[in-house]
Amino acid sequence: MAENPMSDLTKTLKDAAYVAIGFGVIAFQKAQVRRRELEKQLGVSTETIREQLTKVAADAEKNIEPVVEAVEASLDQLEERLPEQAREVFKQVRTTAKQAGEQFRTYVKAPTAA
Repeated sequence: MAENPMSDLTKTLKDAAYVAIGFGVIAFQKAQVRRRELEKQLGVSTETIREQLTKVAADAEKNIEPVVEAVEASLDQLEERLPEQAREVFKQVRTTAKQAGEQFRTYVKAPTAA
């Protein structure tokens, strides 16, 4: 029996999404470990780092916004050309990626508990 190429594409897209999210989680965890190590080495508080990171993130958001808009437009065009099943998976991946970005920005802006 021949397998459905659409189900293969859907499975591949899902697998890729899970791998990408997994790498993101691992990178985030490594960054937190490294932050703690740097705090100990430098004697800098989490609050100071958070304030500086918030400022850098705000500046970066302003500068990167045109790039994000261009990428989003390209992804919109790609999504329109995908078959329906793949389009649904693609939408889920994009939604998950946006949520992860929002959670990171919220984390960066959140006050630290003493």
